[in-house]
Formats: sequence, structure tokens, C-alpha cells
Amino acid sequence: MQPRAFFTKHTSMNLVILLAALVKFGIHLYTAPGYSFFFDEFYTAALSRHLAFGYVDVPPLTPALMALSRALLGESLLAMHIFPALAGAFTLVFICLMVKEFGGRTFAVALAALGFLGGTLWLSLNSIFAYDSFDQLILVGFFLILVRLLKTGNRRLWLALGLLAGLALNTKMTLLFMGPGFLAALLISRQRRDLLTPWPWLGALLCLALLSPYLIWQVVNGWPTLEYWTAYSSVRVYQASLWQYFLNILAYMSPFLLPFWIAGLYRLFRRMDGVNYSFFGILFLGTLALLFGLSATIRLLAAAFMPLLAAGAVCFEELTERIITRFPWRRLAQSALLAYLAVGLVFTAPGSLPIFPVDALPAYTQLLRPLYQSTREFHGQSNYLPIMLFGRTGWEEVVQNVADEFNKLPEQERAVAGIYSDWYWTAGAIDMLGPRHGLPHAVSGSLTYYLWGPVYSWDVMLLLTNRTNPMDVFFNQCENKGPVKYQSPLMQGNNLYIFVCRDPKIPPERIWSTARSFR
Repeated sequence: MQPRAFFTKHTSMNLVILLAALVKFGIHLYTAPGYSFFFDEFYTAALSRHLAFGYVDVPPLTPALMALSRALLGESLLAMHIFPALAGAFTLVFICLMVKEFGGRTFAVALAALGFLGGTLWLSLNSIFAYDSFDQLILVGFFLILVRLLKTGNRRLWLALGLLAGLALNTKMTLLFMGPGFLAALLISRQRRDLLTPWPWLGALLCLALLSPYLIWQVVNGWPTLEYWTAYSSVRVYQASLWQYFLNILAYMSPFLLPFWIAGLYRLFRRMDGVNYSFFGILFLGTLALLFGLSATIRLLAAAFMPLLAAGAVCFEELTERIITRFPWRRLAQSALLAYLAVGLVFTAPGSLPIFPVDALPAYTQLLRPLYQSTREFHGQSNYLPIMLFGRTGWEEVVQNVADEFNKLPEQERAVAGIYSDWYWTAGAIDMLGPRHGLPHAVSGSLTYYLWGPVYSWDVMLLLTNRTNPMDVFFNQCENKGPVKYQSPLMQGNNLYIFVCRDPKIPPERIWSTARSFR
């Protein structure tokens, strides 16, 4: 190959990667001010105000990143969504680099980039400040290093894998669920010989060293995360049938990408660029089987689809070049594939990003009803409305309702009054949006909020709870102020009630001991 041809080839490929990354970043910046914060963002913001080496349900890295974001950029909707948008853009870059490592050229890179742009779950995750955005970024970096290890045999790369594994486990426990599939792939592949060298073990030690502060925090606090995951699996998750689980995959990962998953899985079990990458196929199938057996959320599987997307893009590039040999027809076929993925992006984006007005969402989601109607993730939940959009609405109204009741209290009661919520998301909304209404911060028995204690004297408490008010027995007087009133049609039927309770019968510490909820 002539030097000029080599330069042109790689320049065009790099330009595609750069352009796609800028488009990804631009999409999320454009939609960042839409609706409100997602409910998990309120909780992550609360954790970022109480930095620690661990929390009940999440590791420490993402709250630390949010603390950095808040310090550098502020707390507006736009500012809070810059970090996850950057994470999404870099994730796209790493997927494209994986395509290059698999032997793909410019067209395969463009297919993978456009496929990632249209991935339903990836669009949603990169539009909110939650641990999934950064987890996906670290895991795709882990996979890219693993590709290099399989391709070059350089055993020192086990150190980089250990480093990234430690960072991933400090972000979310996704990699832990991939562990059995990874171990199976390792023992089946030729990389099992690496276990006779010190490098994998040194990588494991590095991972353990990075994870040790989190583990020490667990020991000191009585392993609350273990209690959380036990309750999560036994109480919250829905036992989906195989067909429902498949529909969940289509709903979360985009039905338009199904051909790429199939082609990618097929291609991983065949040599690419002279290298056997079946490791990724075994890892994916093993993780899929485990997560289905545990009825775990598809979000834990999202990163494992990335090598499939990259390999699928390579497969379709090879098909168009080998089967359609005449240049005009090949270019037409490639354009059709790109147009197909672009249509998928246009179709899935409004169900993943705050693009439509809130009032228009019910009409749009009617189009998705055949896909979402029979799927669910948690007991008592319907996926008729995409949770990533539904979860961004109504919070200003909740806080305004609480503020209205708080301001009706006599001045001497407002001076000592506190706010309690049964759920971490409403407590987080009070903490994030309440100061502009003059509200005190909230307390809750939900997840890590419980570890921060009862705080108030509880002489006067505003309670956000359900209509039965389980806290009623602890007070001599509890006045039902009625349900929270919503204007949004999406929130109608969301039964959240406000009570004003006075004169506790027992000390706050005893009330608090009954409030603990790690699920």
C-alpha cells in the first residue's frame, strides 16, 4: 500500500469517528435541558454531598464524579448532563476502535457508530448522570484492552485489565455478573495458559487493591450492599419468561439492532483479521444465561452487546464487499444499511430522550405499545411508558406541593420542622429542588439515606408517604393534607400523600430503627 493511500484510509476513518462522537455529544447537550432530572440523579446528587468509600446500593466512584461536576459546572440541567454526554462520546470512540482492531474499515466504523447512536438504552443512559453511563465507558475500555490481549498475546495487558476492572467495580457491580462468563471463556480459550504466569494474578491483585476501600466500608457498615441485593432479587425483580426477557432486550437495546447482534455473535465465533475472538461470544452467552436465570435487568447486559455491535458491523462490511462485487451496487447496499440505522435512530430517540413535549408522550408511546406492553422489570411495574422519560417528570410539582404545606405551618413550627420521605427519589428531589423554595433537607429510611440518621427532633414532621401512612402510629397527631397534585398527565394516579405529624410518642432514634429499607 502506498503511504498516501494508507494516510487517506485512516484519515477518513478517524474523521468518521470524530464526527460521530461530536454528534453523540451534541445530541445529549441539545436535549440536556429537557423535562427535569431523572429520579436516580436526585439520589446520586445526595450521595455526592456525603462522600464516602461506599453506599448501600452503589460503589463510590459515580457520586465522587458528580461532586466534581457540581463543583466545576454547577447544578443546572445542562451542566449536570455534560459528564454523561462526554462518557457517551468516548464510549462511541472506543467501540469504533474495537471495530478497527477487529479488522473493520471505514464503512464498518460508520455502521458501529450509527448503531451505537441509535441504541435505545445507550441513548437513555448517556442522557442522565447515573452510574450506568460511566460503567459502560469503563467496560468498553476493558473490552478494548481484552481485544488487544487476544490479538497480541501481550500478557502485561492483564495489569490494564485489572486496573479497569477495579474502576468498573467501583462504579457498578456489572462486571461481577460477567465474572462467570468471563471465567468460562478464559478456561475454554487458549488464554487459560496465561494463568500459569504471574500477570493475571497481578492484575487481580491490582483490582482488589482498588476495591479494598469499598470492601472495608462494607465490613465497617455490616455489609449493607449484600442485604440490598438479597432484597432486590427476592422482592423487586419480576420473573420474566424467556419471551418476555427477549422483548425486554429488544425494548432496551433497539429492535433495529437485532440483525447486528445476530451477525456479531456469529462473527465472533469465526476468526477476524486472523484472530479468534470467540472469547467474547462465550462471555456474552454465559452472562445472558446467568442474568436470565437471576431475572436481572437488561441494563446489566448492555455492555456485553458492544463487542457484538462491533463484530456485526465488520460482518456486514464483509458481506457487502464479498457478495456485491460491482462498485455502484455495493455503494447502494452500504447506503441502504446506513439509512436503515438512521431510521432506527429517528424512531428510538423520542422514546429515549426528552425531545417531545411531555403532553405528547402518551400519543408517541402508543407506537411502542406492542413492544413494551408485555415487558416489565419490577413487580407491579408496567413499561407502557419508557421509565427513562417518565422518571423525569413531576418532581417540581412534588416539591412545590411540599413547599406549600411547609409554608402554611406557623413560624415557630417551621423553625424546627423536618421532612421525611419513604423513598430515596422523593427525598433526593426535596434536597435538590427544595432550597429554592426554602425547604429543609429531607431524611428517609430508604437505602443510604438511612445511614445518615433521623437528624431532626421530629416534633413536627412533613411526611411524604402513601395513603396508609405507616408512621402514623408514632405520633399523637397526624393530619392528612391530601395527595400531591400533578398537572402532567403522565403522573396522574401516582398516589403520593403529604401528612403533617406532631408530638412523637417515642424518641426519634426508636422511630428511625423502624424506617430502614434496603430494597
